Amino acid sequence: MHTKLPKKVRWILLASLFAPSMLLANGGDMMGGSGGDSNREINVPESRTPADIARTAYNDGVRAVKLADKYETEALQEKRDDRKAKSMDRAKKQYEKARTYFAQAVEQQATMHEAWNYVGYTSRKLGEAEKALEAYAEALRLKPGYPDAIEYRGVAYLALNRLDEAKEAYMTLLGGDRKLAGKLMAEMQGWVAARRSSPAGVSAEQLDSFAQWVTERAAVAQQTASLGTHGSTTTWN
Repeated sequence: MHTKLPKKVRWILLASLFAPSMLLANGGDMMGGSGGDSNREINVPESRTPADIARTAYNDGVRAVKLADKYETEALQEKRDDRKAKSMDRAKKQYEKARTYFAQAVEQQATMHEAWNYVGYTSRKLGEAEKALEAYAEALRLKPGYPDAIEYRGVAYLALNRLDEAKEAYMTLLGGDRKLAGKLMAEMQGWVAARRSSPAGVSAEQLDSFAQWVTERAAVAQQTASLGTHGSTTTWN
């Protein structure tokens, strides 16, 4: 018998399961195209436990995320608008499918913090930063101090221009996982560059202040680059 989901986060399952499931049922294959075994559905043997189903769904979701990230990278590097749009569309479909898998994982095993973290990641990639924060909060409730969720949440804070909280996320990571702190710093530097071109509601004063903070923290990080780092896992074993 699987663990019942908290009421406050059930909406995430509803939001993530419906549209992608319809896509799968209506001809989208698991690699973002059509053709072949395009109408296949996920058939789960009755003998499998909720933990088995959750583990399989999680790993399927990780594979879909990797493919989505690949398509997104291709889109960012593409110069032709039509090809860029095509790659971004492929990425979006894969993020939707990945979120469906992670939603299935937490439906079967609500305490799987890694899956909640990826519900957040895929939600953010789909432009739903507030929903992403809800999922990260659940991951961190289940595993306080979980560095992957702290880093991803920091990126979501940036998307929402919540700069003080993004700073806090970075400083927390700096004390526990310098590799992920470096990733968040790179996101911060990219955010500053993007807001220089398009402020998106950020005042010039706020931008300059944050940019100065980022520059100073990046310099400190370079000076202490010889300190140890801690890795993070990407699959459920």
